[in-house]
Amino acid sequence: MVKRIAFILLFLFLCGAFILNIDSFGAEVQKVKQNSHDLSSQLTESEFKTEQDNYVYVSFDNLYENPQIYKNTKIYQKGLVLKSDEDFAIVSLDRNDRSKDVKVSYDLSTLSKGISRLEAGNEIRVFGKFNDVENFTNSKGREVMRPVIKANFIQVTNS
Repeated sequence: MVKRIAFILLFLFLCGAFILNIDSFGAEVQKVKQNSHDLSSQLTESEFKTEQDNYVYVSFDNLYENPQIYKNTKIYQKGLVLKSDEDFAIVSLDRNDRSKDVKVSYDLSTLSKGISRLEAGNEIRVFGKFNDVENFTNSKGREVMRPVIKANFIQVTNS
């Protein structure tokens, strides 16, 4: 009788674990579908070349000091990826001055065709819209601002 109860409890536990994992499995399938869609919509550098003329270079100082003027402006910047996640990267525009870092939000579709992710150490050129500045706490505990760019296209220039 004890074995039968233990077997039933084990069966119920496994069924519960399976049911709870169905949601996470479905989420993973959805993520794979999204990633494959994003990869299929990537542009090559030559396909994006005609769009490049619609973007202007704006210095970090202008973005930082006059964010209201440049909000929603199509800009481009060059820099070094310091840190990268699935949806944003911290990019140094001046390697000698860490106060000139920007945050770039992106997804797979904004990367140049054939690139599946940004990695620290990549030199990039980013084309996108300047969103705004965000406040964050730096490594020294100071509250500072940094510009945020929503990427439309990212080229890795050191590949």
